Amino acid sequence: MAHLLQHIPDRTILLDGKEYLYFGGTAYLGLQSHAPFMEVFLKNVQQYGLHYGASRKSNVALEIYPQAEEWLSQWAGSEACVTLSSGYLAAQLVVQTLLQKGHPLFAAPNAHTALLVHGVVQTQSFEELHQHITLTLEENPESKPPVVLFDTLDFSGRQFPNFEALRELPLEKIILVGDDSHGIGIVGEQGKGCYALLKDLSPAQLMVCCSLGKGLGIQAGAVLGTSDNIQMLRNTAFYGGASPAPPAFMGTLLDAAPIYRERRAVVMEHLELFKKSLHSLETFTHIEGHPTFEFSNPKLAKSLEKNGFIFTNFNYPDDNGPIISRIVLSAYHQKEDILRLANDLNRLMS
Repeated sequence: MAHLLQHIPDRTILLDGKEYLYFGGTAYLGLQSHAPFMEVFLKNVQQYGLHYGASRKSNVALEIYPQAEEWLSQWAGSEACVTLSSGYLAAQLVVQTLLQKGHPLFAAPNAHTALLVHGVVQTQSFEELHQHITLTLEENPESKPPVVLFDTLDFSGRQFPNFEALRELPLEKIILVGDDSHGIGIVGEQGKGCYALLKDLSPAQLMVCCSLGKGLGIQAGAVLGTSDNIQMLRNTAFYGGASPAPPAFMGTLLDAAPIYRERRAVVMEHLELFKKSLHSLETFTHIEGHPTFEFSNPKLAKSLEKNGFIFTNFNYPDDNGPIISRIVLSAYHQKEDILRLANDLNRLMS
């Protein structure tokens, strides 16, 4: 059952007159209501307005876009970057462009729906993925390189941080396209995401798309890659026909670096406290360095809600998908919230 709110979720939410601690969503740094972050955003709204609907190919342009893209590429470790209005659109731009250029595309298990369009072969296991890639390379050795689409953090444990499943592939012959929406701003060196880690695998080519909303609080998406690949994307009608992200968010991205560092340090402290306090960590699916804990236990989920906790608990990605129960720690939580949750879990699972 969906809980309808009249304000954005924070560390607590009010439902039917009862206050709950909220451990759901994807606001890992808790920026959506963080006063210093809002002040930075509002300052940029004063300069750039609420919206800018012109094409990025227009003869009149705002320099904040290339400035933000240069900063993001240098920070993440890529040669270049292009931004769009959402992470979903960024992924679609990459996938549709590669399909139009004649590359065979294969989606790894658990790939986000943003990567899945007509023409992409979806696989149900990494073994099946490996078979498709091997067969494609053997039967069409002179064709365009195959592309593997995947989530960098797919909560299966076979991707970040070691990417064991990818290492089993002949990467020197493959284009990798990773969706790092749950990683950038959180994991990797200083929260820089997975681009540099994937580059170290030495694939034939690499592009990483992402939402900037989950880890960085920015209503925008981005693609990281080589200068040639990013220019290829800029040359498409898809890119030229899409409105950009609001420029105020691009300005906020540039101005909020100190806030990002501070808030990431807070959520990492929460993560370590929770792991230290929880007696049965093995009950949960957890990615090292990421503030999320998945579980599949309807009885536990029901008991937690009865005890005053709301967390991610719904069918995903559609009504036919499995129920995803996920505890999400955020920088807006307090130490007492973390301990209360851990203590309740210890009692319920004892």
